[in-house]
Amino acid sequence: MPTTDIEKIKEQLSRVLTVIEPSNVEAIFTLHKRLAKEHIPWAIGGDLGEALRTVPVKPDCVEIWTNKKGAAQILMAFKDLAPKGIYFQTQRLERKAIVGEKLYPIYQRSYYFDFMIQNVKIKVHGDLQFRVGDWEWGDKLEYTPEHVSIVGFKTAVVPLQVKYELYHNLGWADRAEKVSQVINRHPAAPR
Repeated sequence: MPTTDIEKIKEQLSRVLTVIEPSNVEAIFTLHKRLAKEHIPWAIGGDLGEALRTVPVKPDCVEIWTNKKGAAQILMAFKDLAPKGIYFQTQRLERKAIVGEKLYPIYQRSYYFDFMIQNVKIKVHGDLQFRVGDWEWGDKLEYTPEHVSIVGFKTAVVPLQVKYELYHNLGWADRAEKVSQVINRHPAAPR
């Protein structure tokens, strides 16, 4: 490999690693290696998906957003790492929604499982939905992923516009503002 290519890779890696823990990058590489041949629709969501797009957040895990079938396929691809199985699970989020100056609990449900890759928690959500308080469940999240390059790996991420709309609808003005700043700084997102 020519020296300039090596220098480009080192520069890109140093930019990624200033925001993202090296263990998260290694976990993403492992995901790519195991899932590349499977043709599974998956994207990185959660804080890591935002951090990969330069939103100033500190991810503590890797969240994968997929559909029900994709969750089952990912489970099979990582069965040697002993995930306990997929459960249709409802979880209450720590943070509450702010709607009309009132606070409401937020729930998410999905076909969920988690496992570890080299001390990094991987959370898989198939057919993810949200509900505020006792309102009806929202539709399953559907989107066309955007892509970022992580040292040569084309990685699907949940679009920032989807995250902005979610945070805005939940009344999370601080998170919506962080995402909005990146969207406005880079209006033509890399694909």
